[in-house]
Amino acid sequence: GALVSIGVILKSLAAVFRWAKRIEGALDFVEEQMRPNSGSSLRDSLDRIENRLTQVESYITTPR
Repeated sequence: GALVSIGVILKSLAAVFRWAKRIEGALDFVEEQMRPNSGSSLRDSLDRIENRLTQVESYITTPR
């Protein structure tokens, strides 16, 4: 009885540990994407879109 209970608890803890490692990996990936890295991160893409939008807004709102 007691050994079976310990085995079940250890198996459950191992599953939780594997889940936590997957979450940690996913969070690391998201964190990497939020840092500019000279072109290929999501942050770089958002910065390019923002710069283009600023240029378009300036073009539209500048009187001629």
